[in-house]
Amino acid sequence: MRSTRTLVLSTLAAVGAACGVSLAQPVIGPQKRVDPNNSTNAAVNETSMSTTDADPTDIVGGWNDYRSNIKSFFTLSLDGGATWNDFAVRPPAANQSTVEGDPMAAHDHRDGTLYVGAMSFAGNGGIYIARKDPGASSFGPSVMARVSGSVDKGWMCVGPDPTDLNNPAKSIVYIAYNQGMSRSTDRGATWQGPVALASGSIGFLPRVGPSGTSYVTYWDFGNGIWLKKSTNGGQTYGAAIRVATRLDVWGIDGTRFPGNFRVPPLTSFAVDPVNENLYVVYPDTTQVVGGNRDVDLYFTKSTNGGSTWSTPKVINGGAGNPQADSFFPWVEVDRTGRIGVVFYDTRNVAQNDSATNAWVDSYYTYSEDAGATWHESRLSPASWNSQFDGNGGGFVGDYLGMGVAQGSAGSYFWPLYLDTKGNQPHQYTNKIYHPCLGDYNADETVNTLDVLAFLNDWNAHAPKADVNGDGVWNTLDVLAFLNAWNAPCS
Repeated sequence: MRSTRTLVLSTLAAVGAACGVSLAQPVIGPQKRVDPNNSTNAAVNETSMSTTDADPTDIVGGWNDYRSNIKSFFTLSLDGGATWNDFAVRPPAANQSTVEGDPMAAHDHRDGTLYVGAMSFAGNGGIYIARKDPGASSFGPSVMARVSGSVDKGWMCVGPDPTDLNNPAKSIVYIAYNQGMSRSTDRGATWQGPVALASGSIGFLPRVGPSGTSYVTYWDFGNGIWLKKSTNGGQTYGAAIRVATRLDVWGIDGTRFPGNFRVPPLTSFAVDPVNENLYVVYPDTTQVVGGNRDVDLYFTKSTNGGSTWSTPKVINGGAGNPQADSFFPWVEVDRTGRIGVVFYDTRNVAQNDSATNAWVDSYYTYSEDAGATWHESRLSPASWNSQFDGNGGGFVGDYLGMGVAQGSAGSYFWPLYLDTKGNQPHQYTNKIYHPCLGDYNADETVNTLDVLAFLNDWNAHAPKADVNGDGVWNTLDVLAFLNAWNAPCS
């Protein structure tokens, strides 16, 4: 069952929608560049980001980096995003090539282990990963998870072994890619598989639920978005379940968007770490007006392990504008059930699909009621021009990434995205902090200052201090706040 804290959040969200009372808004920090060692104008794209509940101060992100051939670069912060250091992670010497990309990052929330990986595109290449142990300041040497000259587009995740859910030493690392699902039961040292998933498909994205069930979503290159799952730790997968049927079908191209870059309609997928709700977000065409296709983000969910799915609905702002498109969504869920999505959007500059270059912004939207309502914020301080992506406007990447972690006083979401401000392509993030109710002043610490701030607001009948949302400032609000303050994120 969901914790008392989350039940309070859900109740307040419902009351707030009816009575105008709002929960604490996220604190979104300024845009921060995370590739300080990149002094070139080389392209940087296809991002991945990860952090852990066990240590939210450890954050890792990765991208394709063109400053010297094409390599997978990663950035690491050991101080909660205050400082960053970027570096290449390469496969063992025998498996290196001139093109090493499709970066991926994953985490073990239970013990704080971080993993990064990528693909070496050569006959002797394949999938490689490296691991950072809890408390370590760097990643260890990379190992090959799969030697193959024909691997493509992989993502990685970590979760509990379904046969021993309470033993962090028995976590399973999964990598899903075009050849199937590979798995490791010894923290990435050795690998088994791949187990076949679906031929003629792409965008295999693995996740693990608290039950140890392994899930993977993918796109069939047509109108289908699909799910497969395994209850035996990835040894076998059941029949495919249709998640959604797309309204529009396009391939690995950008014909429905301004600019000359491609926008494959890949699906993003997340699993609630407490109640195992499944959430999927994907881009689709809503309407066509004057030759311009309006592409929006659609959201669907399952509350029964993927057996059935809700009717997809649009969740981005700016919907209904044929000159505004939303794309590259990435979704994550924190332990309170809050859903966060980062994405690109073209709404702030009127532009046709035929435009040579696109003006783009990064956005973040979140829901605290399992996707019923959404709250959106612009992350980029100004729209950026795809002309300066380092590829002459030809490639801004096929997807974005974001990490999430639950701290002692609130949740942290870390998006990672391209911005070309100053006509230079670099990678940026924002620290997005959602305080729990006990961190009343949103300073990332629960202490007596929160009590004082609450009592001042309560005495002044500030809307925020009406914790139970009944329109009356009385001892019931004080009791509700103090309960949350004693266990702010439980």
